[in-house]
Amino acid sequence: MKWETTIGLIFGVAVGVMGYGAVWAQEEAGPQEAVEAVRDIPLRSTGDLQVFVESASFRGPEGFSLLEVYSLLDARQLQFVPESGKFVAQIDFMATLKDAEGNRVKHEIWTRNVSVENIRELKRTGAFVRDVIGFDLVPGTYQLTYSVEDIYGDTQGTCEGTLVVPNFDLPDLTISHILFASDLEQTDVEGRFVRNGWRVVPNTTRGYLAGKPIRIYFEIYNLKVQADNPNDSFILGYSLTDSSGAPIKSYQAKRILKPGESVVKTETLETEGIKGGTYYLQVQAFDRSNRVHAKARRRVYLLSEDGPELTEEEQEQIRYFKDIEFVASGKDFKLYRKLESENAQMKFLRAFWKKHDPTPGTPLNERLRDHILRLKYADSNFSAEPGKRGALTDKGRVYIKYGPPDDHEFSPSATGGRAVDTWIYEHSGRYIFIFQDRRGHGVYELVHSTMSGELYNPDWQNFSF
Repeated sequence: MKWETTIGLIFGVAVGVMGYGAVWAQEEAGPQEAVEAVRDIPLRSTGDLQVFVESASFRGPEGFSLLEVYSLLDARQLQFVPESGKFVAQIDFMATLKDAEGNRVKHEIWTRNVSVENIRELKRTGAFVRDVIGFDLVPGTYQLTYSVEDIYGDTQGTCEGTLVVPNFDLPDLTISHILFASDLEQTDVEGRFVRNGWRVVPNTTRGYLAGKPIRIYFEIYNLKVQADNPNDSFILGYSLTDSSGAPIKSYQAKRILKPGESVVKTETLETEGIKGGTYYLQVQAFDRSNRVHAKARRRVYLLSEDGPELTEEEQEQIRYFKDIEFVASGKDFKLYRKLESENAQMKFLRAFWKKHDPTPGTPLNERLRDHILRLKYADSNFSAEPGKRGALTDKGRVYIKYGPPDDHEFSPSATGGRAVDTWIYEHSGRYIFIFQDRRGHGVYELVHSTMSGELYNPDWQNFSF
């Protein structure tokens, strides 16, 4: 289970710490398109308690879809107290769902007790605490807030994210969400993780060791059944693709007799020979009776034995988290640069951003969110020399440090035929930054500012740089 914790480190920087990035989906989108309109990845908590949350949707009662929400935490984080010869921890869970208009449609609070016999063994090996809760919902887009509180330890973790609940109550051939599993087995015993005769232990981080099998559960709805045809069947295929959709591995298609208009499927798919990285697992169904296709896909992570290989997007997010040069004090930045190990640097950065959080009692760190948005904007919008990021230009540095200007004045040929862009800030006073395209290459350099600590040169028009 080591990989579940390993991939959590990625989400801790790239998702949970940022607290932004989800985009509202088009309500009229189909099941698959709707899922991919939102950044469909597991959630990681903010707060003192590290929690991972995943979700999957299936067909529910008529007019509704069933949303299941799964959570995972390591019991070593919990405070245990002695009770009747054992040690017991108590966890309070809370799940709230709001619709696209902000109306609260579901709100549940429940409690779980966790008991162990040997605290020392628990601290040495760890133990995962898993939970699941289901909601019957009208298909649509929802905002989830999921909180977990350790009662005896007085710690809490909260996950927030946007979820799309597709409409499976349609006449067309449809596939449910793919639910990634840590364990799959048929069972006659009822339980919280049992669906249609299968015990499906969710892989809440969607992380698997490269070379090891991926286990999945899903359901297919609205097959056209030919009752008078004993050979009535459908074709089921699987593939693993990269983020662009290019196939990495295709698995042999299977012909399956129809048990009825719907079918429950589980599968174990080998990944031998595939290197670590971020992929999409795609399921395709073809109904031979009416020649109708349906497909579903979901992101999955393969982790190398020596650690996860990050995608370009994830590397970018981590770089933004680390990029504090323009916002840290000279003392803080010098201290950060002296740290040699990755662990020491990440510990410093978590404390740094926590210190600058304007609302420490909420899950979202607004200052970190704004910092990342500024960096992304600077990289995308400020021209730079070849090989140089837009964030490292003069305009980029000022934008990252002070934010967008309150106003600006642009002159295409103000001095010597060179364009000038003047940014105006109204922050406890009026400050200006004057940028000039001195070399005519579209790279604007700071030539004067009235902000304390910045380049002050009121005679900039007559100054030769």
